[in-house]
Amino acid sequence: MEIIVDKSMAALGITDVVIGIARHLNPNAPLGEAFEQKLCEKEQWALQADADDIARNPVVAGYTEMLGKVGRSAKKNPPTILALLKNIQRRGNIPRVNSIVDIYNFAALQSLLAIGAHDFRKVAFPLSFAVCGKEDTFLPIASTAKHVAETDFIYRDTQGIMAWLDVRDSEHYKLDEHTQDVLFVIQGNAQTSVAMRLDALACIEADLKACMPLATFETQVVHVAG
Repeated sequence: MEIIVDKSMAALGITDVVIGIARHLNPNAPLGEAFEQKLCEKEQWALQADADDIARNPVVAGYTEMLGKVGRSAKKNPPTILALLKNIQRRGNIPRVNSIVDIYNFAALQSLLAIGAHDFRKVAFPLSFAVCGKEDTFLPIASTAKHVAETDFIYRDTQGIMAWLDVRDSEHYKLDEHTQDVLFVIQGNAQTSVAMRLDALACIEADLKACMPLATFETQVVHVAG
């Protein structure tokens, strides 16, 4: 399983990418009472959160800075946590998809990190993180195709782009009711330590194992190519 972080990412402040691989999952497993309680509390926090205050948090500001470095507008392409908060406040609740998605959405709200989640069995390694270097197209989940500029940062496998600007994941790798193994990706930014990102994965691991006792979880830290 080869994963490459191209040196073009270092100029954007990314010197390490943190990866989690979860196996033997059940997206339909019931979530426990303790998780439901903390998710409810996080939902209330999200409904009352001030997006401008959240945007000033160093973690979120780090994503905005990355977008600016490649000439992309954070207003048109808001960092993941801001887009999730807007969706929750518009809906009046946290979107419930399945147990795996609910768990990593909670982790995203808790940490403010952008967390990619992809069906591991749909990924064709090697996986590479880089500034795209050419014009391309990308199909986000539940959306229409988007133009990818040569200066956009992405990660991709041998089949195509899996995530774009760390704000959208691809439709082709999304989790569904048959997903058993998941690749979690926390690319981060210049303001997010490896330890912080590993802590977020540890929270995901604990919540998955609490409701899916057969689950296994491993992490990797991939350094930028020399």
